[in-house]
Amino acid sequence: MASGALPPGFPAIEIDGEHYWDGGVVWNTPLSHVLASEPRRETLTFQVDLWSARGRIPNDMMEVSSRHKDIQYSSRTRAVTDQVTRIQKMRTALQRTLEKLPESAKDDPEISAIMDMARHCSYNIIHLIYQSKIYEGHSKDYEFGLNAMRSHWQSGLDDIRRTLADPCRLDPPPPELGIVTHDVHRRD
Repeated sequence: MASGALPPGFPAIEIDGEHYWDGGVVWNTPLSHVLASEPRRETLTFQVDLWSARGRIPNDMMEVSSRHKDIQYSSRTRAVTDQVTRIQKMRTALQRTLEKLPESAKDDPEISAIMDMARHCSYNIIHLIYQSKIYEGHSKDYEFGLNAMRSHWQSGLDDIRRTLADPCRLDPPPPELGIVTHDVHRRD
């Protein structure tokens, strides 16, 4: 029930004496947990975001309210993938540095631990971001009518078809990158 408790429309839900609202109020999609899981593995992730951080400038207070929700509930995917990209570059630099060590040094437990941290692992993220319709207003976070849901389902189907139309999007990234994010809506 807490996952559907969105302020201000729904009250917080009490669980074991603590009160909870929907996790999206703080962190909508915990991509960082997926990418940081141990042991690390080659990962193909489909992330669906129902809110877009990008959007047009609002023209009136109703549009401001709607845009505020978009920004508030949007995922922090870009920040997470930027951070993982930096970590992947660090791993590559560590690998090049470790290759310069004599074989005898590689038996050292600390060096072995660093070698494990530097081990290459690729991450391919298919990022599907719902694009709000011009007619959607501030109630879009609690509009679950049949027509609204059919529209959302169709948008999702269209996005996945656009994604899969280019099968290369499913390929692991080249080792020098280590991570790639595909967003069929992003133009830059």
